[in-house]
Amino acid sequence: MLQRIREVITIANSPTSDPASKKQALDFLTEARSDPNAAQLFSSLLTDLQSDDLARFVALQVLCDIVKDSSNNNSQQSLIFIKDVVSELLQTKITNNIRDPEYVRNKISELITGLFYNMYGDCNSNHWSSFFQDLITLSKIDSLTKSPIDEFSKLGLDYFLRICGFINSEIADQTFIRSKELQIKNNNLKDTMRIRDIQTLVTIWLNTLKASIPQQLQQQSNATGIVVLTLSVIGSYISWIDLSLIVNPEYISVIYSYLDFPGTRIACAQALCEIIAKKMKPMEKLNLLSMLNLTDKVTSLEHDDIEVYEQLAKLSASVGLELSIILEQCNEGDSTPEIQQVANSADQQILTQVAPLVFKFMSHEYDSVTQQCFPFISQYLSILKKIFALGGKPGCAIALMSKKQPLDPQHQEFIISLLNIIFKKMKIDESSDEDSEDEIEEFTETIRSKLKIFQDSIAIINPAIYLENISNHIQLCLAETDWRYLELGIYQMTNLSESIKNNLFGITKNEIASSQPTMVMFKFMDILLRNSAVFQIDNQYVQILFFELVVRHHSYLSGEKDDIVLLNIFCSNFGMFNKREKVRLRTWYLFTRLLKTTKPKFSVSVLSEIIAKLVPLLQIKVINLNQDGTESDTTFDNQLYLFEGVGLLIGGNSDSTYNILDEILTPLFTELEKCISAQSQDRAIILQCHHILMAIGTLARGIHGGLVPENQVNNALVSKKLIDRSLIEKFSNIAEVVLVTFSYFNKYENVRDASRFTFSRLIPILNNEMVPFANKLIALFLESDLKMLEMNDFLGFLGQMIHMFRKDEGCYQLFNELLTPVIAKYHAVLEGIEDENTKGPQSWYPDSSNVKDTSTNGKNIVLTDTFRDKVIMSKAYFAFLQTLITNSVTSLLLTEKTRQILPSLLTELLTYTPEEVQETSAMKLALNVLNNFIKYFGSGKCTDPNDTHAVGLERLDGLNEFFITKIVPLVFEIPFRPEYKFNVKEGGYRIVATDLSRALKEIYLQSGGGSDVNANPCLKYMVDLYLPQIQFPQQLIMELVEALITSDQKGFEKYYLTLIGKLTS
Repeated sequence: MLQRIREVITIANSPTSDPASKKQALDFLTEARSDPNAAQLFSSLLTDLQSDDLARFVALQVLCDIVKDSSNNNSQQSLIFIKDVVSELLQTKITNNIRDPEYVRNKISELITGLFYNMYGDCNSNHWSSFFQDLITLSKIDSLTKSPIDEFSKLGLDYFLRICGFINSEIADQTFIRSKELQIKNNNLKDTMRIRDIQTLVTIWLNTLKASIPQQLQQQSNATGIVVLTLSVIGSYISWIDLSLIVNPEYISVIYSYLDFPGTRIACAQALCEIIAKKMKPMEKLNLLSMLNLTDKVTSLEHDDIEVYEQLAKLSASVGLELSIILEQCNEGDSTPEIQQVANSADQQILTQVAPLVFKFMSHEYDSVTQQCFPFISQYLSILKKIFALGGKPGCAIALMSKKQPLDPQHQEFIISLLNIIFKKMKIDESSDEDSEDEIEEFTETIRSKLKIFQDSIAIINPAIYLENISNHIQLCLAETDWRYLELGIYQMTNLSESIKNNLFGITKNEIASSQPTMVMFKFMDILLRNSAVFQIDNQYVQILFFELVVRHHSYLSGEKDDIVLLNIFCSNFGMFNKREKVRLRTWYLFTRLLKTTKPKFSVSVLSEIIAKLVPLLQIKVINLNQDGTESDTTFDNQLYLFEGVGLLIGGNSDSTYNILDEILTPLFTELEKCISAQSQDRAIILQCHHILMAIGTLARGIHGGLVPENQVNNALVSKKLIDRSLIEKFSNIAEVVLVTFSYFNKYENVRDASRFTFSRLIPILNNEMVPFANKLIALFLESDLKMLEMNDFLGFLGQMIHMFRKDEGCYQLFNELLTPVIAKYHAVLEGIEDENTKGPQSWYPDSSNVKDTSTNGKNIVLTDTFRDKVIMSKAYFAFLQTLITNSVTSLLLTEKTRQILPSLLTELLTYTPEEVQETSAMKLALNVLNNFIKYFGSGKCTDPNDTHAVGLERLDGLNEFFITKIVPLVFEIPFRPEYKFNVKEGGYRIVATDLSRALKEIYLQSGGGSDVNANPCLKYMVDLYLPQIQFPQQLIMELVEALITSDQKGFEKYYLTLIGKLTS
């Protein structure tokens, strides 16, 4: 059996084994692991001489799992057996000095730790109360409990220290969140260790360090590993053992001495960081830091290893962090002379001892060293803000809490020194060139962003110092020719502008525009725009950052003259004609963003010059066509920004003339004519046609945006007033061109999408003159073979039409003619979805697994693609029906031409499958539409007071009775029939129940209201027919009727929800 297990382990871990063999091997091991005698079997594998390291490792892992599982099944017999096996194993290895690979030693240590966790202490009934004494004996390190004599097993000590480390990770590591029960057990184990064994452990660690000093002096590398382990253990235990056991002159001096040895310097620094981070009272912590005097020690050390440098930087910053915490604690609450003395002493140590050392590390060329200083800098600056801050937005917490003490020379020197280091470290390193994108991105995220936060904190502490220093810094950077300095200068301009925007200077709102920081920003923006050296730089970081700056902070430009200068820069090789695609595409977007924000009003003559420069960028070409007829290139998607930008310029021209539009449209129309007259409608032609239509639609959107104020974009009356007749004529021509193109290519989905997109953008400009064109467009769409998503978008387009032209008689008559075929088209597409999905195997939603079981939330639905698509379609359909209600044209459903579809339409809203009910998001939409329909024509006549066409419509006989006979069963079937699995406690179902109560209340009101059962058809149907038929208790019938009659809507909702809960519990 052991031989078979060894073979299986080899197969499972061999890179040459095939997947089937590996699976069989893993299944075999799983089965062996589940065997009742698994502990004996794998213990034999562990001790068998024929087992290699891999087999022993697997055996150890299985035993670890058994030990872990034994805590759940209270199998003490297995634990005792494994304890005996591993004790004998450890004794054999140590006695014979068998040094296994480190991963095997770690796994043995993990196994022994598992035994400790399940057998040591009161919480484990003290099944192994002598754990540590036994371990010391097994490890042959008894001598270390008395003195540092070098008469112990080095291998035994290695195991002992590893086990100590694993124990701490198991019971005291704060990295993982543990359950309350486990935390109680961990605390119990720590308490037991403190009482029984910690003193012994601490002594062993101290004697180990003492015994290793001579070996370190002799540079014996084999002792370094032991020291590193010991220091690591001390550092990990310090947070929960008695501090005095470690923090005493003898112990600290021994630990301290290991800073002198290169091999142990990192481990020693880490241990000291943990020691000084131990929570203490301010005075005790200050005494500890004074005793350690770490800053002087770190200063005296010579080193060139970067990892050592990082750790020493962290140690220095940790000293500063702890002193900052002392300072903060002393400044909280009432201050006494003694407390103030401690605070002053801590602050002086920071300024005179810590800061110079931290600044040295912070200035280091390696960012990994710089980062170690950030926690201290952040903490100390937050304290300085509470004491000295003069800035911060008036009324904010910082401004209100600051003591606003005058800044003394020492703290001023600290702030200025820190600013200078920030300026230095913010520059992109000389070793990084333009192609080092990953390095620069990492630098920006990890270093620059943090330095900016420190810089902003200084701005709040003392705005004058910040403004003076950053102004000098920006001026120096902009005077340089190296791209790194110019990039930094522009970056700092952005930071300065952001600090003004966020009012870090603490200026009152009405004075910001005329303040000194604002004037400085105006000056630098002017210098930048006229700095020819910047525009000679061929570097993407400078180029993109420049355009980001001027677009985001365009308010610092000085009027139309600067606007024209800036647009000319955009239209140069530095910007939109850049040879680098990344810069080119980014500036196309920023160009439009700038115009959207500034809405410039240029004369046609100026406009003509700008557009003439842009014309080469407006040529549409299909490139990199894929096999499925799509493009792999994103150029066109970004090109649309240019068309919108040009539209904004044309729409906003100060001369209100639009002939210049022909310069853009004529080439596009010419290309469309070529597409139409092409011999064959291949993929490239279809895509070209799509691109041109999208460009025209985007251009139209830009023109409308340039004409109409942003807050009035959706106001048809404002649009009509501002739009010139000549522009309407041009857009009518566009509509004709789109219709002609669509009629030629209406069998292609992307052309249909583009046509609908363009028409949507023409609506705000053409207003009601759009209706005749829309009639032809809708007719063409109804003739087309629409897909599900297209139908959704088409319904959205129709909803937009209804909203825009709800008061237009022509539009009303258009929909009176087309509503029936539109609804018929919806059903045809819906049927097409079902037919398409029954032709082949179903793919399951949301992934390829057979079933999505949502039983965890009370549902159990098989969500196929068909069901998903139907839900999406129904939501779009219900939203379309809702537009009839919200725009007060519900009467469209009651005219002579449309009333024939009303029964089927209402049946859809009154009939639901269990799957549809459980899809509560669609149900809520459907019931909302239904309730509004009941409200406005539930009586048989349209009663919407805002519907101007309602007056001329006759009452529909039988409609009220139809609603009653459908709604009453709906209200009592959905919540109570088991197939619907209705859980009223769930939020989604609760809303559905609320809507059902609204439906019943509304049909009661539309049936005449009142308390006379015989006079109200709804009450009569419920009381005399339906409720007795379903054997509803008579008492509940009377309660229900009374609640329906006497309660308002909210009151009846509450009653209905309570009724459901009562009858379904």
